[in-house]
Amino acid sequence: MSDTEPQISDNPESSTPLSSTPVPDEAFTRTLNAVTLELSRAFRTPEVQNAIRPMITLILREEIDKFTAPLRKEINDLKYEISSVTLQLNGMLNERCDDLEQYGRRNCIRISGIAETPNEVVENKVIEVIPAITPSDIENSHRVGKPIMGNPKKVIVRLSSYKTKVIIMRGKKVVNSAEDPIYINEDLTRYRAHIFKHIRKSFKSNLINGCWTRDGKIFIRERKPDGTDGSIKRILSIVQIPGYKPTPEELLHFNLSQNIQSEPEATAV
Repeated sequence: MSDTEPQISDNPESSTPLSSTPVPDEAFTRTLNAVTLELSRAFRTPEVQNAIRPMITLILREEIDKFTAPLRKEINDLKYEISSVTLQLNGMLNERCDDLEQYGRRNCIRISGIAETPNEVVENKVIEVIPAITPSDIENSHRVGKPIMGNPKKVIVRLSSYKTKVIIMRGKKVVNSAEDPIYINEDLTRYRAHIFKHIRKSFKSNLINGCWTRDGKIFIRERKPDGTDGSIKRILSIVQIPGYKPTPEELLHFNLSQNIQSEPEATAV
């Protein structure tokens, strides 16, 4: 092994560079600039733009779809969640309002079948129909609605106490069994009256064995396959009516209970 160290030349021209970048000559640069200019001019022509526009549009659309797909899914999920919550809140709010309205009718009864006469005093006719009450038991009474198929308009009576109403409702069967029947019922909200109307149709069709209301709550006596009495069930929504298929409009306007919970059995009266 030689002890002589390599000599480094002081002449820069004799040294070899570690790396070198080729420098384009002037002719190549002019050619490149000319090609760039021609391409720039070509891309400005309508023919080239029309030729490449569909391809570029497709590529951009695919890339945008890839980027926005998760966002669109998240937006749709949020819309569905908001819609579900809104529907549930509206149902709860409407149901609560209906409960309050029904409570305001707690002391009211609705009488059907009282004949109309000119210059009548409705209160006196109510007392004739229900002898158990006196003028002091009646806060207000008047007819409502229109005559239906020749039947007189119904009478709404606001009683002075809930106790008086209970006494009347317990004894209404005596009035209803008269030769010219007069029907006494609780004064229900529009929502509950609509449900009870169709429940009575189910009763007439022998789909249930009984139906009634108590303090604005609607109950039915279910019918077993052999025709005997079944259990007592409270009806909270139009979708619970046996044998009845509600229309989309009814589902929108008369189906306040979005979450129907089971109710304890009640005793028939």
